[in-house]
Parts: sequence; C-alpha cells; structure tokens
Amino acid sequence: MDIEKIIKNSIVNFDGKIAIYYDDLKGNTIKINENEKYNSASCIKIFILIELFNQINKGVINREKELKYEEKDYVNGSGILRYLSKGIKLPILDIATLMMIISDNVATNILIDFLGIENINKNIENIGCNNTKLYSKFKSVENEIFSETTAYDYYLVWKKLNNYELFNKEITQEIISIMKNQKYHEMVGDGIDKVYKEIEKPIVNYIVSKSGKYESVRNDGGIVSTIYGNYILTIMIKDFKDTNYLNDEYVYNMGRKISNIIFNEYMRNRTKIKVIDN
Repeated sequence: MDIEKIIKNSIVNFDGKIAIYYDDLKGNTIKINENEKYNSASCIKIFILIELFNQINKGVINREKELKYEEKDYVNGSGILRYLSKGIKLPILDIATLMMIISDNVATNILIDFLGIENINKNIENIGCNNTKLYSKFKSVENEIFSETTAYDYYLVWKKLNNYELFNKEITQEIISIMKNQKYHEMVGDGIDKVYKEIEKPIVNYIVSKSGKYESVRNDGGIVSTIYGNYILTIMIKDFKDTNYLNDEYVYNMGRKISNIIFNEYMRNRTKIKVIDN
C-alpha cells in the first residue's frame, strides 16, 4: 500500500495548500511540500519554550524567576492573561505553561521580551531549522506574519526533542510533561480514534503537540507516543478560500483525515514492531 499516494489523492481537490512531514523513526517518511514556508502562527511557541529551557540549562536564568505582565505585552487572541490585571507577577515556568497549554499570547510576548528575539532565533538556527524565524512579538493586527516555518523544520524540532538531542532526559521529560497538558489537538491528536487513547490500557501513551491558527493558516505537529514506539507528524494548511476564516471545520477535518490515515498505517505495521515497555 502506497500511503503517500493515498494521502495525495485525499488532498488533490482540497481548497488550499497542504504540507506534511511524517517520520515513524524506523526509516519510513512521508514528505509533501515539506520545505515550503508557512506562517507558523502559534507553532513558534515550542521554539520559545526550548530557548527558555536552554537558558535555564545554561544557568543564564533562574527557573524560580518571576516576570511581570506589563502594558507592552498586551495582545488579543488566545489565552487568559489579557483579561487579568497588568502588573501581576508569575513564575517564569507558569508563564511558559500558559503559553503552551492554552496558547496564551500575552505569556508568549512576556517570554519573547525576556529571552530576546535574537537569542530565540540563534537557538532555532542551532537546532538546524534554517527556514524558521521569529520576526516580532505577537501583535493585535491582521495581515502580518510574526514568524515562519516549514513542515520539515517543525518536524525536526519535535524529532530532536523526542531523541533527547536538545536536552538531557530530565529536562526533556519536563518539557514533555508540560506539553501533555496542551488543550488544543485539532488535527494530529484529534485524528486518532478515542478507542486508542481513552481505554484502560491505551495503545497511545501520550500525544505532545502544538497547533497554530492565524487567518487562512491552520498548523499542527508533534510527537505521537504509542506502545510500539513514537512517530512525528507535522501538518500545515494555508490559503484556503474561506475569506472570513470562520468556517474552518472542513480544514480541520482534512488535517484529522491525514492524521488518521497515518496512524492507521502505523498500526497496520504494528505486527512488525516490538511492544516497548514504559
């Protein structure tokens, strides 16, 4: 069965552009438009989180440090900090957690200011994500790209995190623990049937992912951990023709369909894979 052909046939009439990178970490990959640049939207937040832990790991900052929410950090969009009083202080790891699990944009701006755009981009370059860049803080404007990435770059950062290439096991597990509580699983996670995730002894151990949406962009990607091993999947969709960007369920349905096809293919090959004890 040519799984890549099945996916390409599924998206051939889709009203928009799609990029995919899939790696089962056993030598099998699917690559579709993987080097085309996309507005990364909130997907850039995983890179910000990694730079935070990079500076903590190097001793540049103390993990107990508190940061203040100031007027300059305000932005609309996702999250709850924008509804709270300016001047409040929170531990830096709490701010990072808000950025990741509910995609808080104010929390993101606080961290961008504190860590520095140049430092974030330098670390992105060090990871090897040569087509990914953060241009500015998040803003309450339309028709502006704050950051860009590709399906390949987004895959690469998740792969390196999964393989402990960025940090030691302790820090990596701390990042994964934060991401396990992520509340938005529009495509990668929601494309996997509940029976594999919510039974007493599930086949899926966990899914750690970060999605992003902005105007006609819907992205998602991360690690799917199963009892047979882990795989990485990134899905990026842009330029769909809903000019109001409101009726995006058909876009998410396409992303979920891609995720489902890939998960079922992974499961189809499960007899060739030894179950991994956790």
